[in-house]
Amino acid sequence: MLNPIFESSARRRMRTDKTPMIWTAWVMAMLLFSVAGLGEFLGQGVRIDQMRRSTEWYIWLTAMQLALVVLVSPALSAVSISGERERQTFDLLLSTGIGTRKIIMGKLTENFAFLALLIASGAPVMLLAYVTGGVQVWQLMATLVWLLMIALEALAVGMLVSVLCRRTLTSIITAYLAIAVLGAASWVLAKHGPFAAAYTYKSLAALETMSTGSILLGMPIPIFFNPAVGMVTLLAHQTGILHNTMQNTLRLFDIYTAAKAAGFDAVSLACFAASLMSTAALVALSMLALHIQTGAAKRR
Repeated sequence: MLNPIFESSARRRMRTDKTPMIWTAWVMAMLLFSVAGLGEFLGQGVRIDQMRRSTEWYIWLTAMQLALVVLVSPALSAVSISGERERQTFDLLLSTGIGTRKIIMGKLTENFAFLALLIASGAPVMLLAYVTGGVQVWQLMATLVWLLMIALEALAVGMLVSVLCRRTLTSIITAYLAIAVLGAASWVLAKHGPFAAAYTYKSLAALETMSTGSILLGMPIPIFFNPAVGMVTLLAHQTGILHNTMQNTLRLFDIYTAAKAAGFDAVSLACFAASLMSTAALVALSMLALHIQTGAAKRR
């Protein structure tokens, strides 16, 4: 049987006018961006030097999907619990005896299912890059899985904030701030602090002789908890044309050099595993916080 919270929330969402409007706006934004980026492929012929632009368009379209996911995710989950409290329906949920665990999982999976629908709706548009020779189908599938992982992690952040905040407006603002702070903190800690890697010329030269696991263990741990790094390294592995950009933006104590030596695909997989662990921890904290809150309310 389906989680009753998931079933009720999904039915309520799909019956509102807002859902088809969001879906249409999402797909139209991607389609218009694609037509603008691939306009030259609609002509009589395409030169060899223009084929690279299809790959560049695929990268930009992935970045657009990522921006939309980060923009929409917190607004969805940040109102999951705080919205029930404002509508004064949270006590009704508790009176059904469902339990805090099912409430959290039901709300989270329903929001994730809606985001998965949006991301999957953009897949046919992204497949235009395959038609123009910019990417393989399996590479597109890997990118979509990464986008789903980032969406789930962002939803988990919003869920925890929704449990801790009483008002929806406060919850939404706090969720966006939390995502920004977590992303910036992982970036800064990879450059400064006790977890930062201090490479020397000698250690950089030795990277070529080290195994992938040894190189990953020597990289700063916080960098793996930045989903943007995982997405960029995935695109670098798929396309092979982001190396100059990464060399200028990821050169935090030569992290780029270490990532290149380890293999961009290995770094991306390590980031994926770190995102999965952080998502599980955030969901567990949300359940614990809601359990403590409801327990304290019963004692009063």
